[in-house]
Amino acid sequence: MSGSASRFQDRLHTLCRLRPGRVAFPESSDPRILAAACQLLKESCAASVTLFGDPSAIALVAKQQALPLNRYEKQIVWAGQQLPDLAESTTAHIQARLALRGKSIAADEALRLGQSPLDQAAYLLSKDHLDAVVAGCTHTTADVIKAALRGVGTAPGSRTLSGSFAMLRESAEGKDKRSQHSYMFGDCGVVVEPDAEQLVDIAAATVETFQSLFPDLEPQLAFLSFSTKGSAAHPQAEKMRKAAELFQTRCPQISADGELQFDAAFDGLVAQRKAPQSRVAGRANCFIFPNLDAGNIAYKICQRLADFDAYGPILQGTAKPYTDLSRGASVGDIVMSSLIAMMRAKPNHS
Repeated sequence: MSGSASRFQDRLHTLCRLRPGRVAFPESSDPRILAAACQLLKESCAASVTLFGDPSAIALVAKQQALPLNRYEKQIVWAGQQLPDLAESTTAHIQARLALRGKSIAADEALRLGQSPLDQAAYLLSKDHLDAVVAGCTHTTADVIKAALRGVGTAPGSRTLSGSFAMLRESAEGKDKRSQHSYMFGDCGVVVEPDAEQLVDIAAATVETFQSLFPDLEPQLAFLSFSTKGSAAHPQAEKMRKAAELFQTRCPQISADGELQFDAAFDGLVAQRKAPQSRVAGRANCFIFPNLDAGNIAYKICQRLADFDAYGPILQGTAKPYTDLSRGASVGDIVMSSLIAMMRAKPNHS
């Protein structure tokens, strides 16, 4: 872990202690989840943790893993005890939301979903019993996204969910000076081949995430391509150019430009040659990729070859924070995803 990542983690811990949120873990029987819950409560970063399932069975898992779950019983909320009719309420909620969209669902399927902790957590989030949900240890990204859409839906003005990564690294700048580099990459986890309008949604959500995590930095948004400002004529380059124009119409207060090659977006000297009139080229810190191939490959290259610390995927575009995890997530990954989710929720519980 780099020094910049350590400072980032310390800052998130501090901010969440000042304004702790209510976080839920639908996959409560996973030992990693229980370990993360204990750590969040031990460090006073969460006001409460909501768990799902049989308390006795989960307590046994905690005991087998030597986790002091019982030490935090006052801050642990058992979903089934909080709302005894949770399954029925979740079922009715799903049916009502689908009806508003002119859709229906078979009664047995609605009942099955109503009994799913993923959907129950989404229901509780929609009704403000929670500030954030963190899931994905034992469920696929598709499962998590579907539950989030059924329960809380998309954010106002957005029709697209996406997954961004916060990328951090520290580098030396002279004998005794080090510099912190903080970036956002999107979309790296959800939309395979976004159109221009979806890219605008992805960009708007990525900027919002950037501002919540790095409030002292001004977002500089680059729509990336293999072309810079018309240097190549191709539908893919045109898509990014159109997305940049649409984004500026929608969010004129945010500095953005495209289409830009990565070197032009990142390197000031290259920017002077390739895009001298651009107010973003050479300064970008939020990068919007043309498709999932590019975004997913790029963040992993930076992580593995350039020693960047990658935090994510941060599920964006939902009306409230419902965060996805990798099924290979470590306890540390779960803690960080929880802190980020609570930061994005802006809770007011102490």
